[in-house]
Amino acid sequence: MKKRVEQFFLYRHRFVIGYILLSVFFFALLSFLPTIAPGGLSQAEMDSTVQASQISPNLIEQGNVVNLPYTLLQKFSLSTFGLNLLSIKLPSIIIAVATAFFIILLLNRWFKSDVAIIASILTTLSTAFLFLATNGTPAIMYVFWLAIILWSGSKIVGNEHVNPLLIMLFFASLGLSLYTPQLILVALVIAIAGLTHPHLRFTLKQLKKYQLFISIIVFALCVTPLVIGIVKQPDNIQSLCFMKDFSISKFVQNISSAFAPFFSFSLVYNSVYLAPLFGLATVALVVIGVLASVGKMFMSRNTVVSLLVIFSIIISGLNPAIAISIIIPVAILSAAGVESIIEKWYSLFPENPYAHLFGIIPIVVVMGMIIGSGLTHFIFGYHYAPRVAENFNNDLTIIQENVSKDTKLIVSPDDDNYHFYRLLAKYDDYKLKDKYSAADKEIATFGAIDDSNYKLKRIITSPKSRKSDRLYIYSLVTEE
Repeated sequence: MKKRVEQFFLYRHRFVIGYILLSVFFFALLSFLPTIAPGGLSQAEMDSTVQASQISPNLIEQGNVVNLPYTLLQKFSLSTFGLNLLSIKLPSIIIAVATAFFIILLLNRWFKSDVAIIASILTTLSTAFLFLATNGTPAIMYVFWLAIILWSGSKIVGNEHVNPLLIMLFFASLGLSLYTPQLILVALVIAIAGLTHPHLRFTLKQLKKYQLFISIIVFALCVTPLVIGIVKQPDNIQSLCFMKDFSISKFVQNISSAFAPFFSFSLVYNSVYLAPLFGLATVALVVIGVLASVGKMFMSRNTVVSLLVIFSIIISGLNPAIAISIIIPVAILSAAGVESIIEKWYSLFPENPYAHLFGIIPIVVVMGMIIGSGLTHFIFGYHYAPRVAENFNNDLTIIQENVSKDTKLIVSPDDDNYHFYRLLAKYDDYKLKDKYSAADKEIATFGAIDDSNYKLKRIITSPKSRKSDRLYIYSLVTEE
C-alpha cells in the first residue's frame, strides 16, 4: 500500500524539526550578528553600560532601581567578560532568546502549530526583533515582560487546574516588570481588569487560597527593592511613569516620532531604528490578520491585541521607547493573517492531504523571500544608511584592536563618553589619563595634538563616522 503523506517521518515531525532548525539558525545568527550589524555602540548603549557598571548594594539601597533586572545582568556580563562589544550586548541576546521562546509558546497557545511556527519565524527573524537582540539597552525588556505575562496569563485564565509554578511565574514577572519604565501602567491595567471583568474575577476566585497567598508573597518580594527605591528617591516615580523631559505639548510629537521608522518605506530617519522595521510583506500579513479578526473581536487574543495596540500608541506619547512593544501585536496579527491564508487554501481541498502539503510550498517560498530580504536590509542598512549609521560608533573596537595596554589613552573629562571610556581601566586594565605628560612614551588621543615632543605614528579611521579619523597614536620623540 502506498504511504499517505501523514505517515512520512518528516511530515509527522515537521513542527519539531522546524523549531529545531529555527533555534539553530537563531543562535548562530546572534553569535556573530552583533559584530556585523549595527557594528558599533549607540549612545544609549554606552549610557546603559555606565549605569550597569555603577550598580552596587549601596547604590540599590540609595534608590537606583530603574531597569534593575537588566542592569544587574549587564553588570554580571561586564564583570565576567570585561568591556567589549559582546559583553555589552550579551544580556540582550540572552533575554531575546528567552523572549523568542515565550513568543513561540504564546503563538502556539492561540494558533495551530503550522501557523504558529510560520509566525514565530517571521517574528524572531524580523528587523525589529533582531535589533532588540543586538542592542545593549533595556529596550528588549518591554517585549520580554509582555510575552511572559501574556503567555502565563493565557494559561491561567479559563483553566480549572493551574500549575502553582505558572501562577508564581505570572506574579513574579508582573512584579519584576515594574522596574521597566511605563510597564507599571500595564500592571495597573491588569489589576483594574482583574477586579472589574467578571471572567477574570471568576478565575481569581478559582485559585486556591494557598496559591494566592504564595503568589502575593512572590510579588511582594519582587517589588520590595522597587518600593524602597521609590521611598529613597521619589524621582523614580517620574522615571517609571514618564520620560525625563516629558511635557503635554510633546505627547503627540512623541507618538509620531516613535512610530515613524516602523512602517516608513521611503524615508530614512535619524534614529537607531532602521526604517522600515517591518517589511511590506509583513505589513500585508498584518492587514490580512486585522481583516480576518474583525468578525472575531470577542476572542481573547483579539481583545489582547486591541488593548496592546492602544497601549503602545498611548504610552509611546509618554516615552517613545515603548513603541517597540508593538512587536507582540504584530506577531499575533501576522499569525492571524497566515492562518486566514492557510484556511482559505484548505477550504478548497478539504479532503486532499497532498493539496495541503503543496499549498504550504508557496508560503515557504514567500517566507524565505521575506526573511532573506529582511536580513539583508538589517545587515547592510546599518552600513549604508548614513542617518542611521551615524548613531553608532565602533571606537571601543578600534581602541581594543589598535591600542596596546602600555599606551596611555588620553580621554578628556569634557568628552561626552568620558565615564564610558574610564571603564576600560576598570575592566580591561587599560591606562587612561585626563592629560598626557612628558613621561608618557606612547599616547592615543581622540583628536590631533600640536606638540613637538610627539610624532604621529598612525591615524585610525572608521567607516561608520562622518569624522572618520577617530584615533591618533603618537610616540615620544627621543634624542639620538
